[in-house]
Amino acid sequence: MSALKPAIRRAVRRVTMETDMRLILSGIAALALTAAIQPAQAMVVGSLGGGTGPFLSLSSAGLNGGSVATLSGGTVYTSDEPFADIPKGGVYGGTFLAAGPTSGEPAVLTFQNPINYLSFLWGSPDTYNLLHVTSTTGTYDFTASSLNFAVTNGNQAFSQYVQFNATPGDQILSVSFNNSPAQDAFETANFSVSAVPEASTWAMMITGFFGIGFLAYRGRRQSGAAFRLA
Repeated sequence: MSALKPAIRRAVRRVTMETDMRLILSGIAALALTAAIQPAQAMVVGSLGGGTGPFLSLSSAGLNGGSVATLSGGTVYTSDEPFADIPKGGVYGGTFLAAGPTSGEPAVLTFQNPINYLSFLWGSPDTYNLLHVTSTTGTYDFTASSLNFAVTNGNQAFSQYVQFNATPGDQILSVSFNNSPAQDAFETANFSVSAVPEASTWAMMITGFFGIGFLAYRGRRQSGAAFRLA
């Protein structure tokens, strides 16, 4: 009977290691599947809110000197103009973006890498301000009215933070600031974003998890072999 105990212990250890390895591989497969799934209802959803930062610098090159997003059209100002007023509520870096007949329109921010979240301060909102958010599933249009702003008459003493979320399976590629009809101006500031991991990043993460799992499995096998030899 005593001779059977080591064999039983070895069998239990082998089953335990094989079970652990299966669990690790199942977790890696689930992670890969989650990254690959594209839900049928993927879309961009806009709402009031955001503004928590961290805010990105804004210049004629775009966001963070163009490293986050490049800017085409529009004009970046550092002070009120006769046709464009700096958004109220504190403007990060002292700069704001204006789009209109005088400052140029549309003003388009094109992100260097897809993002899943965007927030900014919308200054003195007017009914004719028109925002286009282009994502991997299409282009979505938003206005001050469709987002349920409390003020839509261009009141220069009013600004509102807005936020846009790409649901799983979608990614935001660019935003375009326009006016319809063409009037001055659409003013924005205090941009913040959240990036989507690139495909290469997902691949590296999955490979890393697999490597950790394999090393753990191999370490347990070696420990078991050493125990048996002892």
